[in-house]
Amino acid sequence: MPDSTVPDAMPTDNLAKWIDWLPQHHEATLASRPDIMILAARYGDGHLRAAKAIGLKVKLTHPALSLGILDYYKFVNSQLDNVIRWAYLSSVRFAPSLWKWFYTATQKIDSESTTQQFLNRIGIESFYRAIAPKPPKVIVSTYPTAAGVVSTLKRQGRLSALNYVVMTDYSIHSQWIHRHVDLYFVGGDDMKEALIERGVDSKRVVVSGIPVDSRFQEPVNEDNVRRQLGIGSEPILLFMGGSYMPIQEFSHILSQLDQVTVPHATVVVAGREENRRQVALEYQKGAQHPMVVLGYVNNVHELMGVSSILISKAGGLTTTEALCRGVPMLIYRPIPGQEDANAAYVVKHGAGFLAKDQNDVTEMVTHLLTHPWELKAMARQARLLGHPDAADVIAAKIYEGVSAAEAHAQ
Repeated sequence: MPDSTVPDAMPTDNLAKWIDWLPQHHEATLASRPDIMILAARYGDGHLRAAKAIGLKVKLTHPALSLGILDYYKFVNSQLDNVIRWAYLSSVRFAPSLWKWFYTATQKIDSESTTQQFLNRIGIESFYRAIAPKPPKVIVSTYPTAAGVVSTLKRQGRLSALNYVVMTDYSIHSQWIHRHVDLYFVGGDDMKEALIERGVDSKRVVVSGIPVDSRFQEPVNEDNVRRQLGIGSEPILLFMGGSYMPIQEFSHILSQLDQVTVPHATVVVAGREENRRQVALEYQKGAQHPMVVLGYVNNVHELMGVSSILISKAGGLTTTEALCRGVPMLIYRPIPGQEDANAAYVVKHGAGFLAKDQNDVTEMVTHLLTHPWELKAMARQARLLGHPDAADVIAAKIYEGVSAAEAHAQ
């Protein structure tokens, strides 16, 4: 893409590429002075995926609106960003109990506390200088730090933009809750009730669902997908191990799935880590059941569309994608804190199981495959929770916000 402008009538495929382009070209996106700015972060890819889903829907439904998508941490001192990123990734991968302690300790801290005030000012001056020449009319945050910064600028009277917050997990944490937020978009009724209990006006909370790629609304040609995978009519187990799962456990889960005696096929998505893919390929050679090993894929919507069970941790976006597709989840090793809450939400509403340990996996998968009526009931329940139109709902509210801001300025 030569610049950050986009024609009003761009084919959807090209528009999606332009949406991908925006956060990778920070300065060019800023220079376009968009009326709508979506702020995400690279701490896991869920926040950015949600931002892109919203951005794409905004441009598809209201192409004349100017849009920018940015990684908020580009405004943060690079050394501080590296320290924060290292601390987060190291704790969730190697010291999950430490991350759980931090998450729990900060879950209900007061918005005026020293800790919260510090977090609400990370990168604030750099961000303000960048947008001050022509502030956006609406700022949408899919990452809590950005939401806190925008709220602080509004409290200080330096910014009048509407502050919209899109929560990307099924849990309530103080990092998301700020006084100067105009609208919260949440995944379900449970979250709305929890926000109200924390003092948020119900009129400021929209149960939209968590936004995912629009392809999760589209039908899937199961015969074509199975043919491409080389899989017959047997039930498909979709195993998405995730980069946070230790490689030894990744290997052990492969073994547990292959020990299920009920006929099935396993599709393994190893992601971008080549060592993980090689482990799966090696295991595939002696597998008793058909096994397909994939690296990074861009057709998860199709893979979920043909699968009977998803075995995965409980990231907010992956969980929502499974719910939208009506795929029952067997959740294994959720990241302590937010993913524990996501897992609890799925289990509470009858859309999945939580494995206590590795050995639970074989038993639970066997149970589900031999009780197809229970599997179907879980699939129906998942679809009830999914909200595949979440991005549509949020895009409509953004348009209303921009229109109101323009009318007020006249």
